[in-house]
Amino acid sequence: MLPRPGKDLEAAAPLSGPVFDLHVLEFGVSAMAHALEMFGSLNSAVVFAATARACGPFDQSPGRKRPVSINALAASIGRPFETTRRHAIALVEGGLIARAPGGLSVTTDAIVEPRLARFTESCHDLLVGLVEDLGKGGLVLPPTATDITYDPRSGVGIALDLILAAMESHGPREENFTRLALLLAVEWGHSRRADAGPDGKSDPMIRTSNAARMLGLPYATTSRNIDALVARGLLTRSGAILHPVADAPAIAARTALANRARQLLGRLALCGFPMEHPGTAYIRGRMPPPDLG
Repeated sequence: MLPRPGKDLEAAAPLSGPVFDLHVLEFGVSAMAHALEMFGSLNSAVVFAATARACGPFDQSPGRKRPVSINALAASIGRPFETTRRHAIALVEGGLIARAPGGLSVTTDAIVEPRLARFTESCHDLLVGLVEDLGKGGLVLPPTATDITYDPRSGVGIALDLILAAMESHGPREENFTRLALLLAVEWGHSRRADAGPDGKSDPMIRTSNAARMLGLPYATTSRNIDALVARGLLTRSGAILHPVADAPAIAARTALANRARQLLGRLALCGFPMEHPGTAYIRGRMPPPDLG
């Protein structure tokens, strides 16, 4: 069970531990729900995010990176070439990424597309909410670089990096992205409810319907993939109640993601993000947590 943010914490806790893990996991589950809403497929969302980070408008370092090849993209996200190519072509046809002889890129023009802008801005604001919650939970945040003006495009890029980090860190547990998202949703929901159930009572019961609601997936799709996770021993079931399995791969994945998240938060601070007053950085406003029902 993960402790509630702010509960039993000292005033200045390190940027690590179960509270940190819980907030990072909440960011990941929320971002995956937004990605599914935008792209309809986490494969497409990951291809977009990886392309944007390789060659896109969210990297504020001097100079423009070269377009990324589909081969390089497939290797970076751990997907088969044909799967990556198929989703890349769909994104090109949808005008979300550009294809040239040199490879793939995300253009500045593409990110003003209303649905895509809503997705990237929501990811940015989920990152702002993560920083806000960590500060309220008494965790020590890295100091803001005061010699640079914060550009929200940098925050979007770091938010996309954190989504990719969640997929990469937990990927060895489950290679199917939809099942991986459901696995993380069950883990987050179980931990959240176990800590703060209705009326303050412990109520960690997570069912298939809760997992479907958190990610906005159809019940039939969720049920089929949950069954596969149970069959693989990644979840257990008591009647209709789902339970996460805290085995060695799960612990290793959580540790890997926490390490990467700390690095990314440090980079966010170096971009001039207002760590002491994160609420001033929202674009659209604070995003709600996943809907547990």
